[in-house]
Amino acid sequence: MEVQKAQKIVPVPTLHFSEGSLAGRVVRLDRDVATLGRREDNAYVVPDPRVSRVHAEVRREASAVIITDLGSSAGTKVNGAPIDGPRVIRHGDKVSFGPVTATFEDPAAAAEREDATMVFDVPKVETGPHLSPRQQQVLELMAEGMTNSEIGEELGVTERTVKAYAQELYDKLGVRNRAGAVAEAAKLGLL
Repeated sequence: MEVQKAQKIVPVPTLHFSEGSLAGRVVRLDRDVATLGRREDNAYVVPDPRVSRVHAEVRREASAVIITDLGSSAGTKVNGAPIDGPRVIRHGDKVSFGPVTATFEDPAAAAEREDATMVFDVPKVETGPHLSPRQQQVLELMAEGMTNSEIGEELGVTERTVKAYAQELYDKLGVRNRAGAVAEAAKLGLL
């Protein structure tokens, strides 16, 4: 009989929610790149109606965790300051997804002595286009296969307004049509 060795347990960074209906919820940030939001198909689900369906992207590179708001309606903040692009978060930071706040905990950093100075290179982060909350909504509804008329009905705007948002999306994403916009957005992690 062959004896197998136990695998080494590697602690991963986490988000700890301590308020409201999410009190006690812990989200393990165990993927290299993933989205966070209230929709069930996100890798990190935060089931609160005040969190956008696809709110933010979480990326792990080397020893850093990087968060990027994906055009959410309520925004993303780190330690109370709104972020407008990719942001490296550190152990103890308060990360807010709209009004929902979590504490970022990094076991690797917590294990370091308090008086130790950690020096590491912050990875270069590619920034994609930043969409307004309404552009994000139009993009998500396009991805669901809705027509401009149906999107207009859903959002309470005219079809002409939807066409204007669609053109802005095409320009930002560098594409010519809806299919290209949805494909490029999926590639960039915007959906």
